Amino acid sequence: MRILFLTPRFPFPLIGGDRIKSYHMLKHLAKTHEVTLVSFNHGGMPTAEQIQKIRDINVTVYPVPLRPGRAGMFSAKTLVSDLPLEIAFYTQQNFRSIVDRLLAEQHFDLGFSFFMRTAEYLRNANIKKILVAEDCRTLYQGRSATNAESMLQTAVRRWEVYKLKTYEPRIVNYFDTTTLVTQTDIDAMNAQNPKARYRLLTNGVELDEYRFRDDHEQRRDVMFLGKLDYLANEFMALKIARDILPIIHSQLPEVRAHIIGSNPQPSVRRYESDHVIIHADVPDIEPYYHQSAVFLHPHAGASGIQNKVLQAMAMGCPVVTTPTGIQGNPAQPGRDVLIGRTDAELAEHCITLLRNPDLRSQIARRARVLVEQTHSWEAVFNSLDAIVEEVMRTPRPQS
Repeated sequence: MRILFLTPRFPFPLIGGDRIKSYHMLKHLAKTHEVTLVSFNHGGMPTAEQIQKIRDINVTVYPVPLRPGRAGMFSAKTLVSDLPLEIAFYTQQNFRSIVDRLLAEQHFDLGFSFFMRTAEYLRNANIKKILVAEDCRTLYQGRSATNAESMLQTAVRRWEVYKLKTYEPRIVNYFDTTTLVTQTDIDAMNAQNPKARYRLLTNGVELDEYRFRDDHEQRRDVMFLGKLDYLANEFMALKIARDILPIIHSQLPEVRAHIIGSNPQPSVRRYESDHVIIHADVPDIEPYYHQSAVFLHPHAGASGIQNKVLQAMAMGCPVVTTPTGIQGNPAQPGRDVLIGRTDAELAEHCITLLRNPDLRSQIARRARVLVEQTHSWEAVFNSLDAIVEEVMRTPRPQS
């Protein structure tokens, strides 16, 4: 088939869950289909090396520069339109012109909009279409508004919820199938629009790349990893440094928290000390997973699946998280991960693991087996192929 694939972020380098998933989907689809990619790249054009990485997987690529300042000004038009801010930000004429030209010049059998942010470009295309929504945005923004740390953040996210409640259930009607990463997100979408077709397409882990180690006698400290200019990750880093680590120190004063990630914000930098070590823009994350006793992930709200938790499970770093931190993840609390609902419970689980290397090893081994069984890319591709086959042989659900 001929496939047109749209993404809001250029799928290389492989930093961030959306880039990793879109890259692997493109690579898999291009093995048996003719795939054309149109993708935004934030800040300007991608480098020649980045473009070549996509061509190397046999994908024809049309990169489109996205200027954040200009896009931000354009998204202000949401005040007088029906588009949420995050959709308006990515609705750009230069991108639309390329997509419209390709649709006019070529006969595509199937289109993918990766994230709802590219859905506007395919909504009226007369081809079969799949929306890789990943999560229910109304659910995500609603939970994020509840956990926001400032009045401005709360106001913006509530505005997004207001817009999304109308936009999200309507846009899925233009697609043959919408995929999401957790059953929680599917249930939330069904509550908004039960007439659309939803399918589960989870995230994968590169098991050969994320090597497992079980040397828990040598490990110390707790770690957290994530893009630190992303609000949810900033919130978790702050919670560890400000709220959870002091509780751990009441029993284990020597423990340090390692915060690893790109572009740490001043709010996080403020807590840097002998016990809060910030590792910015590291070239390789593997050593941090392999030397830490606990991956601490105080997730609060949002939606979707947490790739960083899957990575920790794959590499043998025991996970302490919240109930929402394993949504879409079949890990069993007390067996594959430890779950806490409060700062005190999360801290107590960390203390238990820090004191017990045998327990750490048991949890790590079980978690690795679980990831191998449920979140290999092979398992994801099997689901993707089944979804594509279903879309191509069945009529679009009636809206």
